[in-house]
Amino acid sequence: MQNGEETPAATETAKTPQPEEVTKQSFRIKVWRHLETNGLAMFPRPVYNRIPNFKGAQEAAVKLAELDVFKNANTVKVNPDKPQEPVRVLCLEQQKTLYVPVPRLQNGFLNRLVLPEGETGPTAIRKAVSRNGMETYGQPLSIEDSVSLDLVVMGSVAVSKEGYRIGKGRGYGDLEFGLMMHMKAIKPDTLVVTTVHDCQVFDTLPAELFGPHDVPVDIIVTPTQVIETQRMSQRPTGILWHLLSSRRIQQMPVLGQLREIEMLAGRACTLKEEDTDTEERREPRAPRAPRRQRRRTRSHKSHSEGEGNTTEGEDGKPKSRRPGRRRNSHKSASKDGKENDAKEQKPRRPRRPRPVIDFSVKISNISPTTRVRDLKQALTERGVKPQMMTWKGFRGFCYLHFYKSGPQKGEGDNIQAPNMDSVISALSQMCVGGTGEQTNEKPRLLTVEPAPPRTPHANTTEPPAAAAEVITNVALLGH
Repeated sequence: MQNGEETPAATETAKTPQPEEVTKQSFRIKVWRHLETNGLAMFPRPVYNRIPNFKGAQEAAVKLAELDVFKNANTVKVNPDKPQEPVRVLCLEQQKTLYVPVPRLQNGFLNRLVLPEGETGPTAIRKAVSRNGMETYGQPLSIEDSVSLDLVVMGSVAVSKEGYRIGKGRGYGDLEFGLMMHMKAIKPDTLVVTTVHDCQVFDTLPAELFGPHDVPVDIIVTPTQVIETQRMSQRPTGILWHLLSSRRIQQMPVLGQLREIEMLAGRACTLKEEDTDTEERREPRAPRAPRRQRRRTRSHKSHSEGEGNTTEGEDGKPKSRRPGRRRNSHKSASKDGKENDAKEQKPRRPRRPRPVIDFSVKISNISPTTRVRDLKQALTERGVKPQMMTWKGFRGFCYLHFYKSGPQKGEGDNIQAPNMDSVISALSQMCVGGTGEQTNEKPRLLTVEPAPPRTPHANTTEPPAAAAEVITNVALLGH
């Protein structure tokens, strides 16, 4: 290579698509994307970074309830995620002792769900198994309490017929299992079951992706089948401290309690030096005051300022201003009052020019049941980030608008806006389907074509209020 020129071999290598790296995350993304694009995902949406809720979760729970392992179980532990909510309902309906882990293990370990006396109907049960109900009706247990489980039900993102399980990537399910092993709540005959959609089941998963901390499953239940796995790996024997960082211990007090107990018993609990836990990190947000409270604060401030602006009369009593008349605080008593007023007035800020649209792309054949966020997700996956979108999905089309070429706000100086050819090429063969709960519609192949440049706020047949509803700022498509 001379003078910065690339050799033909280097050019050919750059054009050749590189094989996707095989990781747990690659399987997660494959499952999440399949559920979303094929209309199989259920609330909460989108299912990315979650134990995904799926169409048929109720049918899978009913199929699990038909198994002898469920009928004979008296004490059952079920994860708190949405797709396993029907399983929690069936446990309470059949008067089983139900244990649910504390979400993210932040404020404890296990909660035993106990219905209020006299409230055993369907409404009370569904309320108890909800996110708020599990906290309200849950009786907390510590790691020193005695618990014996007959069945463990876990949520999964992907599983294989060999028994390998992939969770959402934060390690909560594995840590919960390790804590239950410490409590001796898991017996040799305690089975681990998961309920998933059929598309989440793989014939095989790479064994090298799994370690001694990963919990294998014994039975996979889908809406259509029951699979008894071969269980190629052993269960974790407890908490593997050398895989945890001090930050993880600080986030979950129950782990700190267990570590103190273990160290007092003379057992080694050495943590890893580098903080390489695989769970997603999020910066904590400062809590915001409720909307009502913020409104009251503003009104109270205005009222205080109004009282402070009163003037005193000759009798020393406050003299309020007349309603409807504004006092000019900048008015001067001198003869040159007009000149002083002109000097004291602050210059107005110049209005920012409206961004000029370089080109627009029209997307047609959109299903009436398709949501804006479904299309945004599809655009993000293909690397297309328009600055503005005019959404008329109920009419079967929408427009993507791209600004004039130049550095974009918040991005590097060398990043330029895309051109029309690259956008149309990236969106070719894009399919988005209706994802409503009541539809079985398959994904539609969308039509992508150039559209004449235009300003979204101009030449519209919608009234101003309606036009504001269909103009959607899609800056959130950026990461």
